[in-house]
Amino acid sequence: MFHVRRTGAALLAVGVLSSCTAGADGNPPEPPPALDAATTEYTAAYDDVVGALTRDIPEVEWTAKDRFPHVAEQPDGRCVLFLAESLGEGDLYEPSGGLTELAAVLDPVLDEHGFDPVSEVVYPESGGDVYVTATDPAGWELTVGAYPPIVGLSGPVETDRCDESALG
Repeated sequence: MFHVRRTGAALLAVGVLSSCTAGADGNPPEPPPALDAATTEYTAAYDDVVGALTRDIPEVEWTAKDRFPHVAEQPDGRCVLFLAESLGEGDLYEPSGGLTELAAVLDPVLDEHGFDPVSEVVYPESGGDVYVTATDPAGWELTVGAYPPIVGLSGPVETDRCDESALG
């Protein structure tokens, strides 16, 4: 269980850190969406991604974690909404060609929701999970990891208060 939590936290940290950078075109990211709008819009994107994975890679059964969504203020003052995270039971790595075939499964769905195509497969030098990511112009990031299978979505939001009370 510790490995799952550590991996999930590491994947979400990747999303938070990358949301600080410029977009793929070198321009600054779009302003963050309002919390309520982001929750609705990105939940639809997340559901569509998990649906595509379920449909095209049935070897993995996805289960949503029960502690999401939550918000956290980052050291730079940004408020990040950790919208959703699902853990998979089964092998994602082999049936997805070492995650290389995830682009064919996810890119059409991501395009519908304004995300860039998935990244090349990332093999961390210091160990850890093998993963792919996709971002949108507002700095939101979807991460799909292999060991254990995990899907997470997080990004910056605009809200008056950046704590759990903001979620209503």
